[in-house]
Amino acid sequence: MEALNDDKKDRQTSLNDNGRSKSPYTVEFLLQLDNTLLCNIEPDNGLHASVNSCQPFQELNEATQGSRTLVQNVATNATTSSKISFSVSPNMNEWQDKTLMNQIFAQFDSQNEEEIISSESCNNISNYDIFDTFYKEDTRFELDNVDQNVEEANQLHKNVSHQELMSASCLHITNFGDDTLENDHFKKDNNSPILKTKSRSLNKCKILKKKLCFSNNVSILKETKNETNLTNYSSFYGLSDNVKKLIKEVKGIRELYHWQDECLKLAIKSKKNLIYALPTSGGKTLVAEILMLREIICNKKNAIFILPYVALVQSMAILALKLGFLIEEYANTKGRYPPIKRRRKNSLYICTIEKALGLVNSLIETKRLTEIGIIVVDELHLLGESGGRGATLEGLLTKIMFFSDIIRLIGMSATIGNLKEIAQFLNADTYSQNFRPVKITEYVKCGNDMWVVNLNNEELLVDMITNDYKYSDDIAILDPDRIGGLIMEVIPNDSCLIFCSSRKNCENLALLLAKILSKNLYNNKVNEKMTLLNALKTEEGLCPILQKTIKFGIAYHHSGLTSEERRLIEDAFRESTLCVICCTSTLAAGVNLPARRVILRSPYVGNQFLNLSRYKQMIGRAGRAGMGILGESILICKKSEISKVKDLLTSQMDDSLSSLYIENDKGLNNLILSAIQLNIASTRSKLHKLTISTLLNIQQNRIGINLKAITDETITALLKCGVIKVKSKNSNTGNPNVTVVIPSQASTCKKNLPVKEGVKTVMFTSETEFQLCDLGQAAMKGPVDLKTAYTLYEDLKIAQRHLILIDDLHLLYLVTPYDNISQITPIGSIYYDVIMELTENQMQVARLLGITEAMANKIRDGIIPKFVEKRVIHRFYVTLIVHELWNHHTIYSVAEKYQVNKGIIQGLLNAVSMFAFSVVRFCQELPEFWAFTEILSTFSKKLSYCCPLELEKLMELPSVKIGRARQLYKAGYKTLQSIAKADPKEIKENIPYLSNKLVLQIIAAAKLLILQRAEDLKDEYEDILDGIDISQIDVCK
Repeated sequence: MEALNDDKKDRQTSLNDNGRSKSPYTVEFLLQLDNTLLCNIEPDNGLHASVNSCQPFQELNEATQGSRTLVQNVATNATTSSKISFSVSPNMNEWQDKTLMNQIFAQFDSQNEEEIISSESCNNISNYDIFDTFYKEDTRFELDNVDQNVEEANQLHKNVSHQELMSASCLHITNFGDDTLENDHFKKDNNSPILKTKSRSLNKCKILKKKLCFSNNVSILKETKNETNLTNYSSFYGLSDNVKKLIKEVKGIRELYHWQDECLKLAIKSKKNLIYALPTSGGKTLVAEILMLREIICNKKNAIFILPYVALVQSMAILALKLGFLIEEYANTKGRYPPIKRRRKNSLYICTIEKALGLVNSLIETKRLTEIGIIVVDELHLLGESGGRGATLEGLLTKIMFFSDIIRLIGMSATIGNLKEIAQFLNADTYSQNFRPVKITEYVKCGNDMWVVNLNNEELLVDMITNDYKYSDDIAILDPDRIGGLIMEVIPNDSCLIFCSSRKNCENLALLLAKILSKNLYNNKVNEKMTLLNALKTEEGLCPILQKTIKFGIAYHHSGLTSEERRLIEDAFRESTLCVICCTSTLAAGVNLPARRVILRSPYVGNQFLNLSRYKQMIGRAGRAGMGILGESILICKKSEISKVKDLLTSQMDDSLSSLYIENDKGLNNLILSAIQLNIASTRSKLHKLTISTLLNIQQNRIGINLKAITDETITALLKCGVIKVKSKNSNTGNPNVTVVIPSQASTCKKNLPVKEGVKTVMFTSETEFQLCDLGQAAMKGPVDLKTAYTLYEDLKIAQRHLILIDDLHLLYLVTPYDNISQITPIGSIYYDVIMELTENQMQVARLLGITEAMANKIRDGIIPKFVEKRVIHRFYVTLIVHELWNHHTIYSVAEKYQVNKGIIQGLLNAVSMFAFSVVRFCQELPEFWAFTEILSTFSKKLSYCCPLELEKLMELPSVKIGRARQLYKAGYKTLQSIAKADPKEIKENIPYLSNKLVLQIIAAAKLLILQRAEDLKDEYEDILDGIDISQIDVCK
């Protein structure tokens, strides 16, 4: 901001020094805001592109010579009863030479002050769209003496005809002021003030003054509402040069690839939804970021970025600070429903799929979805993912398109096979390329022989290479695939990723490589590796395997590690401290970690043979832009697998198929319930229209289903189980009748849904209106699926009668999720030992659930008790794990005690905190559970950290976990303010193994959180005083 202000001062000094500013002529004409001029020059694409896309005004120089001649003729032949005047700054000539408007003003300058032009011609010349574009770049209306001007205008035009008014009135343009313009319009209204303004693309502009002149400070537009300067507009896709410079500084990107430029131009020109598909590491994210920045900066709208893993918050923080917008994270327990309504700044919401659903639902419910201008979905192929995520994403996108046609959807992926179908679903343009910044050479290795993959050759596998790495007999037995030899060809100067079929294989291979590779690797970057080991120890305790392998520059990477351990290993790999990572396929999907060579140790993931989508994701990590000109991938297989490998290489990308009809409560049930709750569609006919908008509708023939029938079946099932009910036709108040059902002959009830007996049976028509019952409303607000909603309701009812608050154990049991416990299998001996260690207060909770000391004996002996549900026994075991974390035991010690991977323990903690958040929202919709709302409201946030109170604020930072928080606190950085004010060099010196980039991101994130809280307080202050004139308050005497 200071730099921009300095730039403004320099311009002012330059203008004042030359002293060539002309005395203004008197201008008297009214800008009639119409489209006459644009209609006359319809073929002029350059002009239309600039007007309609917030692009730099300089692009008007692309206007055709014919258009220029037309304007010149209009101005030359004009006569009017109004007087002409204008003011031109000394430096405006440069602007005029590059724009279509220079033809108009050139004619104005040549006219005598008393010369007259016609009203009609004046209307043509002062066309709104031209003026709008000129305004955005170079002028500013100053708002002052509003009341006086309005009154003067009304008196002046009293009893005057509209035509006379248009001929006699005038606007006055003055230098930039501190007020922005409102969104009114010029129109005739006999009962209201005449002088109003219309603005289609002027962001809330108010033209209430009567004099028109141009600012001496052309090219500076100060937006005081959001404190953003949009200066020095260039050809950077409608954004300022400042944005281009920031992208270069923050991301190190000097120029865009040709495909990125081409795709952005398509996106800007078309205005439709867009899907673009390119190989992994092609630069897709940058295109999305530029489009979101355009929406936030140019259109003053909020944006939503949906990702499978929230990892962009810290990298975008610096851009947000510099460009004056906010970043709000929606993941785990972060994010509020609905978000705070911002008065000054716009926001970028970065969300997981599940949290995006809650965010969008809350905006629809509060009638604020119009605040969103663009929604970007990364990894769009997840539409076809099973397990509920794909159905959730499909339902979310369906609701957005059905509810609003003004929000733009952008999807990107590297692995969509049915691009046309997905484009049809989203009503989107498509863009696809096979571009990669670095060429990949693919190999297939079998035994000692290796072939080059050539898809253009009939043989497919060509140019056989035989390598002899001169293994000893002992080493050859240990490493029959010669992976060590393949690695030594590129390390330590370059890096290598090895994809394994399982987590255990990753760990075993890392140990094997540390044994057989050259001992010289031990002496490479010794200090850096020791720093990494110390950082890992600080987090949650160091794995003994990593302690051995990291000394050789080798590590493993899979979901069994904590997120902080994985991040430290990823950073070390980027910094070349590590040169080899043995990993599972999850690294290919969730982390941008390129390497010189990628090795696939087997064509299997788990026990499933690779598909092309996953194969392409893995080999897509080969090659690093700016770090070399070549990448290599090597797929190792057995001779018996060669034919299947050839089939793999010549196959097509997997199609993304809808799972909306098979995901039970997370699929069609959820979509219909949500639509009724939000009043998007509440009748049978509207619900059918809604489901027609789904991907499932497009694919129903190939899947082999009847969507209309399935929709009716779902409605019937929801009625039968009492989740929805029919509104009374005779009631104007909308009070529901008793619960109704469809006769069993009408449709078959869905499985696994409880049926309420003894209810009235009523047939419904296409226009019968439905509403949710209280439990259905609570389930949607959670959000939790129906099966979980019924179980949770019963558990809470039982707990109401016997809630034990002497210890936190009972509350922890109530917020332990039902669907995540399957990842952890109770071990009888451990279960017994833990039960025996419980205090008497804690044992009361166990006995309340039916788990006694005698039962613990049976569990230890492998006997399953008959008198207690297996679900309860299993869930309480998981609760005991969470209880240890709640009491600040480290993840490493808990994982070791219960013999579970650290990553699973950390994932469990995240799941518990999220479910606690859902339980609170569930209880808020059911007045009978008001006490749980109060008790659990702060519980979920504490659960997400499970750390001492003094560390909670530090752990709000997106890149800080408990180990890093302890380091910061110990080094004296105890608050967000202390981090925001810190010198990056000092933080790097005090905190081991922090890269310069990460330090800057942590500081930027701290500043952004503080700024967001300040904005929260400002908005809350204005909300409280909204409409209250405190100057008129009478003081009691």
